[in-house]
Amino acid sequence: MTHTRTTGRPTTPAQSFLFAGEGTPCWYAARPAIGSDDPGEAERLLRSSQSAVGPEHFRAARVLLHDGRPHQVALWCIELRNRARTAAWAAAFGALRSESLLHLGDLPGAEYEAAEAAGDGADQPAAVGSWAIALLTEALIEQGRHEEAAVRLGEPAATPDLSGLPPLRARGRLLLALDRPDEALAAFTRVALLVRRHTTQLLPHLPWRSDLAQALLRLGQRDQAHALLMEELASPAPGPRERGIALRVLSATEEPERRLPTLSRAATELRRSDERIELARVLDDFARTLDTLGEPSTAEVFRRRAAGLLAA
Repeated sequence: MTHTRTTGRPTTPAQSFLFAGEGTPCWYAARPAIGSDDPGEAERLLRSSQSAVGPEHFRAARVLLHDGRPHQVALWCIELRNRARTAAWAAAFGALRSESLLHLGDLPGAEYEAAEAAGDGADQPAAVGSWAIALLTEALIEQGRHEEAAVRLGEPAATPDLSGLPPLRARGRLLLALDRPDEALAAFTRVALLVRRHTTQLLPHLPWRSDLAQALLRLGQRDQAHALLMEELASPAPGPRERGIALRVLSATEEPERRLPTLSRAATELRRSDERIELARVLDDFARTLDTLGEPSTAEVFRRRAAGLLAA
């Protein structure tokens, strides 16, 4: 595999970790790359810089995405991709745009951007190509195209490294969609072990506890799922999207009469992050809970709202 080089070399340990090989971008970004996780600082960097882009711009865009600004990031990634000096960096910003569009519920757009970023793999760094394939898989899963998703993922790596984290997580999500929770749990456990092996200062937040909890719930292990979700919500790392997802899953561990406040909190977080698909899931959970509580007419209102979000 040919690795495309950038000009200049990383100069700090944090910057060095950002590269999968010499001069090649990764799906992850070292937290210290722009000095802090402050979204205001990230936005100022993007607005003030007119030079060719690199690790600091990628990190800044990731900070904004984590803060729940996918629409802003999707727009920035168009400009950043156009200013990239190498095909590898252009692909990295294309993949980040795909991730932003996934958050916004634009599944055709996310699929297109991920496929473009993945390319044919001939001159693509593994850490970008595997990430793009994982994003493409996520878009296909959300569209119910499970067979296509399985083909694009291919065979799992025997010993995945950090570049293999996104496809491994996507595999777990595909297995859940196929109602194979035992295998999904095994995939998510491998993700958790790999994440915990590396310092969290060097990786974006990955909600591996929420992933594990969803598989455990399918297997009837509600108490274990609840404990993991409380850990996730107690962590300072999750952004609004991750908190919203964790709260939605947490509601499934509660008795029906206690679910509505939790779902309301989940909806607030997901609205803040412009997350359309997960918000639709919350509204659908509202509807099912209201049905259980004997309020079918109100449940139907939430069901229509959920359908409207997915149709928009």
